[in-house]
Amino acid sequence: MRKACTEVEWFEDYEVGDEFLGEPVKFTEEEIIDFARRYDPQPFHIDREAAKASQFGGIIASGCHTFSAVWGSIIRAGFLNGRGMGAPDMTNLFRKPVRPGDTLTTLIRVCEKRASQSRSDRGYVRCEFETTNQNGDVVLTQSSQQIIPTRTK
Repeated sequence: MRKACTEVEWFEDYEVGDEFLGEPVKFTEEEIIDFARRYDPQPFHIDREAAKASQFGGIIASGCHTFSAVWGSIIRAGFLNGRGMGAPDMTNLFRKPVRPGDTLTTLIRVCEKRASQSRSDRGYVRCEFETTNQNGDVVLTQSSQQIIPTRTK
């Protein structure tokens, strides 16, 4: 069931099948190049001519940039409501390049939850994330196990 991110706060509030939507995030060429110059200065991220000659045929966002921007968009939408206690298991699969002008939106689905066996103050919520661009192309998929505090400690 689709819910606003802000409708859930504690471990007990999450249900398998819940879905949440992050805020859209737009990528500009200037931001892509600026991020890459600082954190991932590969030619296809920072040099228009080199990027044109690459297998990508133009400037693309760094995967680190894509993940960071997407994560920020879901947190700003209220995901975890400031209650996240970490994510000990996370995978990211970059499916398609993110290009200047792309606007990405992320759908989050709860696929599993379990109470901690050793600590009654928390539980584990596994989420699958699907990030699409404005054309509906999947550009990033993620899976993570979030540690969420319980309402009663």
